[in-house]
Amino acid sequence: MHMPPQPTMSLASPEVWRTVCLLEVVSILWIPLCPWTRTQQVMSCGSGFIIDRRRILTNAHVVANAIDIRVRPHGSAKRFAGKVTTYGPDVDLAVVEIEEAVASDFWTSIGNVHPVELSHRLPALQETVQCLGFPAGGRTICVTEGVVSRVDSIELAAPADTTLVIQIDAAINPGNSGGPVFDTHGHCAGVAFCKDIRRTSDNIGYVIPAEVVRCFLQRCDGDSGYILSPSVPYRWHKLENMSLRAAHNVPDGVSGVLLTSVAPAMAKSLRVGDVLTHIDGRPIYDDGQIQLRGSELIQHRYLLRNKRIGEPTVFRVYRDNEEIEPPPVELCDLPPICPRWADVDYLPEYLILGALALVPLSQSHMWYKECHSELKATIHRWNKRWPGDRDDKEGLVLLVTVFAHELTFGYRRGWRVVETYNGISITSLRHLRELWLQTRAEVQKEKEKPEAERENSKGTFVRIGLQNDDDIWLEAEAAIAAEAGVLKTHAIERASYIRGDP
Repeated sequence: MHMPPQPTMSLASPEVWRTVCLLEVVSILWIPLCPWTRTQQVMSCGSGFIIDRRRILTNAHVVANAIDIRVRPHGSAKRFAGKVTTYGPDVDLAVVEIEEAVASDFWTSIGNVHPVELSHRLPALQETVQCLGFPAGGRTICVTEGVVSRVDSIELAAPADTTLVIQIDAAINPGNSGGPVFDTHGHCAGVAFCKDIRRTSDNIGYVIPAEVVRCFLQRCDGDSGYILSPSVPYRWHKLENMSLRAAHNVPDGVSGVLLTSVAPAMAKSLRVGDVLTHIDGRPIYDDGQIQLRGSELIQHRYLLRNKRIGEPTVFRVYRDNEEIEPPPVELCDLPPICPRWADVDYLPEYLILGALALVPLSQSHMWYKECHSELKATIHRWNKRWPGDRDDKEGLVLLVTVFAHELTFGYRRGWRVVETYNGISITSLRHLRELWLQTRAEVQKEKEKPEAERENSKGTFVRIGLQNDDDIWLEAEAAIAAEAGVLKTHAIERASYIRGDP
């Protein structure tokens, strides 16, 4: 029986092992429920490896919220201080550099080690790969070997989007994250980042391919810092159903996907009802897949998510009974109204209004058991609305806590979306604070009036309109008086913090 020729084996040598580093990380997290404070510091370990320009590549989740990073290269007993210079949670990648004070000692300690060379190809199915890193259970380098099982596009942990991945059967355990995976040519095929931990699965590990890494590194070089990877600027439906095809007059010879929603930024090129047939000249099948290589298929979103900065995208659509090619477009990140990552696309903002704690509604709130199904549905519904189609809203406001106080006695309506303030539609937490400050000024002005005039005044009230719940009424003067005590009781340093505050 004739067997196909096998690639020449040239897996990573011990010399290359010296590029692999143990990362010891101390981190603290913002608490979305009370963003004026942080969690207790925690310690964790991960892996990384040396690439060009004296940089160390690792996973974003390894160094997330880091306040201290110690880097120990393989073969060295000394640990060196490091810092995160680029953080890309959208593709779970990050760049660490050695602190300047110890950089010379670090690079002297590893000698003439050449940076890891990223592969220019996707590894073949059943190709042997080696996974290097520092998994839990020891402090020395660990080398595991397996084969490529598939190349696919999967959903990253929420709120990140889909990404291209390589699935391998080599062991990937906690601590392996951020380590290099080498192909049979001795090049880095990608970065180990997670494994499938479902009970029904076995020996399934995932690797971020080198081509995704290259795009990430290119987006690191912008003058304004890291640029998030592009969003898919439309929503679509498969065109496998014959009734759906007939309803939209799609002939048998046309394959692609039906666009059901299009971002306003794409209005010159795409329309709702278009059949998207090609991206950059590559045909799309009726189930939304494209040909990756040979007989391998992958979801077409991969073509868009992996675009480089400034790289145009050419769509071809079937519209009004003909195929047309609209002008090329440059894709970008289209952030949802509920922000995704603290310290990336939002800061932990808050407002204490009397004895109420209000925060921007973010996707991280869905992690908590207090987030009821109605609130989750609100997040999902608003996140489907594109930038430019949000009723002038910059963000949603969440009443996250009703502090125990005489002012709020009888109110138990935490975890509700705030829609109005005294009948005025709220566009953001900043807008709400501005309205509250205006009320405080009105109260102060009222207090300065002669006592005889004040006796005839009914006072000033605040009416907080909640989504699908009764309004909360507060006497404004009582709310102002309660604020200092609430801040002291709960050890809150200031009454509010919003991006741009000193």
